[in-house]
Amino acid sequence: MYVMIPEILCLICSYLDIEDIRRFRLCSRAFADAGACFAFREIVFYLHHHDFEMLRHISLHPIASKNVRSLVYVGHTLESPKKSLDEFRRYYSIIRSGEKIIAQHMNEAPPPRIGNQQLPRLYKNYDIAMDEQEKMLNEDEDISCLKEVIYRFSSLQEITMSSDFWFGRGTHKTPFDGCLVSPADELTPMGCRQLDSLLSAVFEANIKLKRLTAGAFSWQFFQKPAAELRSALSFCSNLTCLELCIDTGEDNFDDSVTEDLLVGTEVPQCRRLLETGLLRDFIKSLPHLQTLYVVFNWHSEQHGYAARLEDIMEPKHRWEHLDSLTLGNITCERHDLMSMLRRHKGTLKELCLRDIRLRSTSWQLLLPKIRKTMSLDYACICGELYGQEEDAPYAEYWDLSLPETFENPLRDDVNDYLVNDNIRRCPLNDYNSYLD
Repeated sequence: MYVMIPEILCLICSYLDIEDIRRFRLCSRAFADAGACFAFREIVFYLHHHDFEMLRHISLHPIASKNVRSLVYVGHTLESPKKSLDEFRRYYSIIRSGEKIIAQHMNEAPPPRIGNQQLPRLYKNYDIAMDEQEKMLNEDEDISCLKEVIYRFSSLQEITMSSDFWFGRGTHKTPFDGCLVSPADELTPMGCRQLDSLLSAVFEANIKLKRLTAGAFSWQFFQKPAAELRSALSFCSNLTCLELCIDTGEDNFDDSVTEDLLVGTEVPQCRRLLETGLLRDFIKSLPHLQTLYVVFNWHSEQHGYAARLEDIMEPKHRWEHLDSLTLGNITCERHDLMSMLRRHKGTLKELCLRDIRLRSTSWQLLLPKIRKTMSLDYACICGELYGQEEDAPYAEYWDLSLPETFENPLRDDVNDYLVNDNIRRCPLNDYNSYLD
């Protein structure tokens, strides 16, 4: 083993998955150093004392710190206020009932019940985690730690802030696993503290990112003085990928029934802010964009939509390298959308339009135009589609649902139509529209 040069060990590691690399590093100091070049390329962390200590430890490692490429900050927190022991027991009773229902549905035995002696130990872990979370937030330890560690990640290229379960990286073991209570709460305004702390640390470290993914975060993130916002985003000039899910507010009909939500409650405020061109000007300033994803998580039956196409993408502007575009919960007209698509027909290969309202034009005319003009490898037209027949006073509406929620044969037909030349007729028509 002593004659194996580091380059060979690194080559071996390049063929291993992350779990094998971790085992590989246990063999010797040389193996550990070689594995460190690969084991920490992406770090997933939560707002938890142990995870921030992990970040600090990695940042002080002379090899691992120089090979961190991606940070994924999962912004979920434990719900405040802290539960008492009796509330904790009732919480587990609810979990146990759910486990039984799921097991019955799957025709399996439910997991073993947690005994009365084990519950107090889990509650102690929960109690400690809640105290540490409160201390971190009150003393801004999360913000100061990120500024300390990101400065040492000289190869950092990608930042992801995942909140409200957007842009997650699959299932991960979390530092909350020994608490029974899962982190599922969000600080308010949603995602803003986590995103601000990441971006300010990147700015102070003078790191130029290639990829920025954030969501869901409140529209209030953009409520900063223009000069401050420009400074905070100045590191973005080299971005090739920008993915944003912007929250437009929600509230409960009844505080005792958390399932009954009134969504899009802050659409008017968000719309007024975006009409200033703040977001549009930022996106326009990114000349290297290959992937653009801008989705608003809600529209409002009362207030409509938070943004128009022209609030996101500068009319007549062209991104020379744009090959993937996703837009969600916006309004536009078919001719404006087609004008934008024509400008990018030489590069755009992936298109997703979700929950789009055509204000006074027709989807039945738009889809054939997209099919004729573009040469797409992938298309996803999904969610609620509103339009207006242009030769008759009839409204159009189709609910194609979202791919991550339900199967929908009509959605599949629409998307096949846009990429398959053998399908001649547009699947959307007056007969399968829900409005007339």
